[in-house]
Amino acid sequence: MHGEKLKKAGILILTSFMLLTYPCYAAEASVFGGSTEEASEEGDPDHHPEPPPAEDTKSEGQGTLSPPSEAAGESVFGSGQASEAVPDEELSALLSDLAFPSSNGSWSAYVCNLEKNTEGSINEHRMQAASLIKLFIMGAVYENYDSLTAQYGKDVVDNNLHVMIIVSDNDAANTLTGYLGGGDSTAGMNAVNDYCSRNGYTNTHMGRLLLHSNELDDNYTSPADCGRFLKKVYDGWMEGDANSCAMFDHLAAQERRNKIPAQMPEGVSVANKTGELADVENDAGIIYNTVNDLVIVFMSENLSEAGAAQSTISALSRQIYDYYQQ
Repeated sequence: MHGEKLKKAGILILTSFMLLTYPCYAAEASVFGGSTEEASEEGDPDHHPEPPPAEDTKSEGQGTLSPPSEAAGESVFGSGQASEAVPDEELSALLSDLAFPSSNGSWSAYVCNLEKNTEGSINEHRMQAASLIKLFIMGAVYENYDSLTAQYGKDVVDNNLHVMIIVSDNDAANTLTGYLGGGDSTAGMNAVNDYCSRNGYTNTHMGRLLLHSNELDDNYTSPADCGRFLKKVYDGWMEGDANSCAMFDHLAAQERRNKIPAQMPEGVSVANKTGELADVENDAGIIYNTVNDLVIVFMSENLSEAGAAQSTISALSRQIYDYYQQ
């Protein structure tokens, strides 16, 4: 197992080096010149609330993608059937003992012990997704990767996926959602929701495009949905599945490192996706190159102090990491 990790780490280092040759995308701008969901807030450079909703724009539909065939027995994570994690009372007890702030919003968390294939959570329920919804857009895109790249071009799809994850580019997320709907954004959101339903992410729902009004609907997920998605990515990466490796590489190239990765010791790697709104701080990450690899997810909402919430996530992530490296 550890030999396989070293091999994967070498592949990841090579891939990261290749990614450094791509054009640099600033966090404040998208590949199309637009803003990101976590655009910087004046006076607080570490916090990236969502700007005011943009006026809705609709494109003409060209039909929707057909659901992938289940007869083939394959998924976006490859044909291997990785086992689901088993509930772990010790993990849940560990999370219950964490010092979540009582006066700064509401909190939920999930941890998966990847070595023992066990999981635990606290206060698991549907919450504001912010940019964590982009994990499931990515999953739906890779499930339809061949047809989408044939229609829109591999470089275009890959570039949108890359900036959607590493700098949380909203224009890229909305473009990919449109691709999933054959040019119809509503159909694309339905495709994301269908993907989530078929894969068991029952607390995840895409109800609006990024930066669009949430008056009628919004985007939701939960720590366990995000954590189980990341576990499937990790398992596929360990097996060498191409789609899983591609998703892992995007997550490992993440540029926003101020939450789960912030207090990890030198040499420990994190592949993660963040999510922020004005009163929301989320992060979902795979902690690897360790004695005991983990998935950690924190979600918080109704915050009064977003900056303090970021520090809470980084400190509690390190506490969980230390517990499992003993």
